[in-house]
Amino acid sequence: MNSKKLLVVGDFISGSGLTQFIFNVFPYFDKKKFDIQCVGYGIDSKQETNIKCKKLGWHLDRVIPVTKNPLKHVKWWKKFFKKNDFDYIYFNYSSSWNYMPLKLAQRYTNAKIVCHSHNSYYSHSFSNKMLMFLLDKLNSKGQKIFNKKADLKIATSKDSALWMFNTLDNVTIVNNGIELEDFKFDNEARKKLRNKLNIADNDKLFGFAGVLQDRKNPIFAVNVFATYVKRHPKSYLLIIGKGPLKAKIEEVSKELKIDDKIKFITYTNELNKWYSALDILIFPSLYEGFGLVPLEAQVSNLLVLASDKVAPQVFVTKNINKISNFDKDTWDKVLENLKFKTVQQRDGIDHSLEKFDVKRQAAEISNLLESEK
Repeated sequence: MNSKKLLVVGDFISGSGLTQFIFNVFPYFDKKKFDIQCVGYGIDSKQETNIKCKKLGWHLDRVIPVTKNPLKHVKWWKKFFKKNDFDYIYFNYSSSWNYMPLKLAQRYTNAKIVCHSHNSYYSHSFSNKMLMFLLDKLNSKGQKIFNKKADLKIATSKDSALWMFNTLDNVTIVNNGIELEDFKFDNEARKKLRNKLNIADNDKLFGFAGVLQDRKNPIFAVNVFATYVKRHPKSYLLIIGKGPLKAKIEEVSKELKIDDKIKFITYTNELNKWYSALDILIFPSLYEGFGLVPLEAQVSNLLVLASDKVAPQVFVTKNINKISNFDKDTWDKVLENLKFKTVQQRDGIDHSLEKFDVKRQAAEISNLLESEK
């Protein structure tokens, strides 16, 4: 049996949740059944995703980003699809406004088109009202095209399905999956990483992990921590991520006089280990397609405070607390009533998380593709 040619399209950016999904899932596809090739529409200055693709035996091309040069972006796709044909083209997107690659794929190839929605709002938005108006118009048109043209529609949650396709009809909801063993609590890693930050065993280490942009709401996390640390001075906040709001976070921290309590890590490929080092994770996103970070944290038996914008299926264990507003006093009250876990209490993996094993997700998606004859 000849393997099927599968093109995986994604941002392929270090630290991106969408990219992490790709690297979590597709390596488990049967190599005898699928020959994987990739196209990245993002810019990865570190080239780490290029290296990872090479190790996996995947050829990765990069298209000129549509935000850099829309005309050249479209021309690149047109030339690419005229030159290459596939059995499946798997688009991983966070919104629908850039629909031209899908239309070109359908025009110039014989591939089955798969669209997978990973978010419930734009990854990036504009403060300019006219630009947002135009973006909304494009996105609305894209929703109709994606819904009509895709042979297979997949979403990480109902919200992300409605965001990309404007309907739940014929959309398959597939949970994001993770390597459970990789996120299991590791006491040795905890000691090593806390020592690296000069955090004592009895100090409380808060964590925020995500891109430092408005939708992830990091400044709110800083304000929640600022209220708590006034009563509990032996507490620290570790912010893991990079993005346009870093300077603003530093400014707010100084204004609140807690800048000596906040530590930054721009990027790490050991986020799984850092969960073990933390005592609690703050995840106040304004919108989420799923919410992989709070799911991973639960595997480590880490306490989590998350907004109700995270997908409902992520609230799995007793370790995660859902908060339905963005009032810092409400979050502070929940914090004050929490009982922090001991190292011994964080051992093992809650059985209710087994359904998120990435091997199950890979098998489910692979079966969906094979059903599209």
